[in-house]
Amino acid sequence: MQLKKLSFLASGIVLIAGGGYQAFNFLQINNSTSVNTSLNSEASPDRIAKPVEFINISQAQGTVTSAILPASPNFNLGTNLAQAQRLSQLETRAKAPEPSLDRSRSRYVLASIYLSNRRPKVALGLLKDLETEYPILAEHILLKRSQALAITNPNQAQGSWKQILRDYPQGFAAAEALYALGGSAEVLAKFPSHPRALTILKTELAKEPNRFDLLIQMAVYFNDDQGIIPILDRLVKNHSGKLNSEQWSAIARGYFERREYKKANLAYSRAIADPDNLYLWGRSLQRSNKNTEAYSVYSRLVQGFPSHPLAPRAILRMIDITSAKNDLGGVNKLIDRLVTSYPNTAAEGLLKKLNLLEKLGNAQTASTRNQILTSYPNSNEAGILTWRSAQQQAKNGNLKSAVNLTQKILTNTKSEIAPEAGYWGGKWAKRLGDSSGAKKAFQLVISKHPDSYFAWRSAGQLGWQVGDFATVRNVRLPIIQPEFRMPLPAGSAVLQELYILGQDREASDRWQFETRGKPIRNPNQIFTDGVLRVGINDNLRGLRQIESMYWLDVTDAEKADIKNIRSQPTFKQTLYPLAYWEQVSRWSNSNNLNSALVIGLIRQESRFESQIVSSAGAIGLMQIMPETGAWIAGKKRVPNYSLNSPEQNVEFGTWYLDYTHREFGNNTMLAVASYNAGPGRVRQWVNSFGLNDYDEFVQRIPYDETRGYVEHVLGNYWNYLRLYSPQIQEQINQIGTLPP
Repeated sequence: MQLKKLSFLASGIVLIAGGGYQAFNFLQINNSTSVNTSLNSEASPDRIAKPVEFINISQAQGTVTSAILPASPNFNLGTNLAQAQRLSQLETRAKAPEPSLDRSRSRYVLASIYLSNRRPKVALGLLKDLETEYPILAEHILLKRSQALAITNPNQAQGSWKQILRDYPQGFAAAEALYALGGSAEVLAKFPSHPRALTILKTELAKEPNRFDLLIQMAVYFNDDQGIIPILDRLVKNHSGKLNSEQWSAIARGYFERREYKKANLAYSRAIADPDNLYLWGRSLQRSNKNTEAYSVYSRLVQGFPSHPLAPRAILRMIDITSAKNDLGGVNKLIDRLVTSYPNTAAEGLLKKLNLLEKLGNAQTASTRNQILTSYPNSNEAGILTWRSAQQQAKNGNLKSAVNLTQKILTNTKSEIAPEAGYWGGKWAKRLGDSSGAKKAFQLVISKHPDSYFAWRSAGQLGWQVGDFATVRNVRLPIIQPEFRMPLPAGSAVLQELYILGQDREASDRWQFETRGKPIRNPNQIFTDGVLRVGINDNLRGLRQIESMYWLDVTDAEKADIKNIRSQPTFKQTLYPLAYWEQVSRWSNSNNLNSALVIGLIRQESRFESQIVSSAGAIGLMQIMPETGAWIAGKKRVPNYSLNSPEQNVEFGTWYLDYTHREFGNNTMLAVASYNAGPGRVRQWVNSFGLNDYDEFVQRIPYDETRGYVEHVLGNYWNYLRLYSPQIQEQINQIGTLPP
């Protein structure tokens, strides 16, 4: 999807941007964020992280370590209070008679609020001597004081900026001080990774668009910028002879991230031949339909780095290429390599072989299927094959046998098909009159796979108040936002403190300062990067970073890190952020809709990117086509509107979702399907299939996109309930205490 960049003005009091929890609470703050150029909607991810950039953090002198003042998560963000109440609460805490960490934090947050709202004198009062009692943020306190003085007393501000340069010559604030004192060139030289450097680079490039040092600094430090492609193009066209292999790596990454695969191919051919570059080069070639060349690059990776986690993934890509040529002999050779050297990946390769055998009608089909089931019984692929057998047994009327197979799948901890199989096993047991077995199956689906669409279906079968396809609209469960944050797994103590305070822009800028410069792929850093991106509404890239925790190919030690990350509340809550929650809840209530359903739909439609435009021309958070927007405007009698406005987009989108509900008797499944495919097509499907069993209807939807859309939107809806509804959380916890 194509995106546009926009500076927008949001409304409300600036309190705490709730990170992954609540996107903004800003009062008169111009917040301009760069959004990515496309949604990553491919079914097959690239198996390595989209890297952040890294420099030696020890260069950031003046950073206070956690030994001086440990980052404590016990700071109440007040996210569930009305805006005026939150502000009043912070004021009370900031005026506490005795010094405390909470008092210092509240003063800092309030100073940020007042400074952002052009009340610098009030901010200065809150900041007075604060660095003495709050040393961990002393550098940032001096920065805010200087910013406030720049408005109230420019002459005094000069001295304050100079104090920063004396006290923190290599620190984050020093770059801002240099810039304020007219030292832009020094910022580029001393702080090339600082967000302020990006501002300067763009200004200078507008004057001298082909200047090599500016172009290369953009490529190395800011190759994720929205406008990077023309810059990379000029760099390659005019200065290719000056570039070294590390610089080519950065250029290749910039092209790859923007899906400029043909350009990425050239850059990767000159980049450092490390495993990650070789793998992404192979992916670029594959996506450019250069499969022979891609096979060769993957082979280089496997031969040169056989112990790297991406080596077996490269072999699987080679199997895909070989299978496309119906080369069974070539596939067998690659399978032998997997079985011998990478047994943990062998089942995945064998399933690819099985698919080819079935396509060719080869007699080896049965033996290959048996090899997966007997040699790799606990693999995801064994679960898939067992599920196929269960479905066939059910189709033949052997429900008891089908149920037994689904129970076997549910015990397979690696099976991605387990929640679907377990749910249907419960339904089939119910048809057999085994209510106890059905209940146990539904409970297992929820306890073992709580984030799945089928966990929602199971909860409905158990009688929970989560709604079914026909009643979701009427569900009204309170959504309670987290009021405390836990520290992130990477980043300095200063960054952790800013994050815990909900100062997402400052935390993100600090992270960039600490980490940009060379690619890194440690899961703790990848996850931290994703959380901070979501905090500033760089959601496409941020959510992708976080979702990569499900599929990254990493070392055993890093698998342990990922397991720890995925167990943290921050992981789940940032995957399902309450972005634009004020607008969503207001317009959902206005249109008699379930707000959790609406935000679940927005997550699927736009990943909360308010300026995103699809390839078909759909606009904004709820992806409204211009002609549909005009029709809605006519119905609402709104002469002037903008679908780029988050407020009006949600207003129009919820109106239309109400309309599709009314068109189908308030059946949410049909309403959501028609939001994606159109009411006309859904009526055709209802007439063709009937509505005897809603689950079977979903399975029979002929459009893969719409079928997946229904499951994703309602799965999102469920996840918002399980993460933010105390009632549902309690019910899930009770299941977790049941005996196996």
